[in-house]
Amino acid sequence: MNSTIEISRHILLFLLIVLSLILVVLFPRDVEISAEGRAQTVIFDYQFSWSAYQENITSFFSGLYQEKSFGLTKYERPVEEEMKLYFSRSMKIIVTALILSLFFGILKGVYDATHPSSLGMIFGKGFTWVLQALPDFFLFLCLQWVLIIYFREYVDIFGHEEWYSFLYPALLASIYPALYISRITAASFQEQEGKQYITVAHSKGLPQTVITFKHILKNSAVQILNHTSSMMIYLLSNLLLVEYLLDYKGAAYRLYEAFNVTPVLSVGLNTEIEKNVIIVFGTCFMILVLIVQITSGLIKRMIDPREGGA
Repeated sequence: MNSTIEISRHILLFLLIVLSLILVVLFPRDVEISAEGRAQTVIFDYQFSWSAYQENITSFFSGLYQEKSFGLTKYERPVEEEMKLYFSRSMKIIVTALILSLFFGILKGVYDATHPSSLGMIFGKGFTWVLQALPDFFLFLCLQWVLIIYFREYVDIFGHEEWYSFLYPALLASIYPALYISRITAASFQEQEGKQYITVAHSKGLPQTVITFKHILKNSAVQILNHTSSMMIYLLSNLLLVEYLLDYKGAAYRLYEAFNVTPVLSVGLNTEIEKNVIIVFGTCFMILVLIVQITSGLIKRMIDPREGGA
């Protein structure tokens, strides 16, 4: 029963966020950009109109209801078609990065927690802290620079055409989520220190590896799963940077294009955005977070029924 309530709460929150996204994206963007004076000073003029806002909302939902479609993109292709194309590319990165983040993040956290010595601090928590202190943009550029100089002759790290093109973006996207999970794992392991079940396991002569991975990790799993949705958000926030730097035409890259970002204002500038693309792609990204939230809740209940999915 508690699991049902928790899942319903997640779905309700998801629907509220989607509705908020739609209302924000459909906000009128009728901007007038003109130039005045001998210096041709650019004048940016905007006036909000409730009638235009209502028209945007009515057109969007009526088109969705009557035509059963989200409309066409600026490339004159159905939004649903582009969603399948670009998300099929990005899902390779997301799924691979999610697995890598959990696997190596947990292993790194276990190492950090079980090696408190000075050497462990250098390669353990100290190393984790240094990596997290570096800006992700700087770290990505450094790794990209190394690959371009030393491995460009062996692999093509740019684009999405090759079958292995998703592997390097997935590796980059998983770095910071893995560091995040490693900190959660290490903190959870430290909370388990001195508990009675560990003392009993030692008294029975169980190997340290068995105690660590069968007992301590199992008792830490719930706390780790509590942060998987945050890890997923962390991963998705890095996705655009990775796809943009590597010219990987995925969903995050296409979503960025839909915003029609321009560095300067000029007379006659087109400020229109692809509203339908932003709504559909943004909703799909939020669905991924929702799936992770529900799945982690169900797994927590399987591991520890006392959690009740909470």
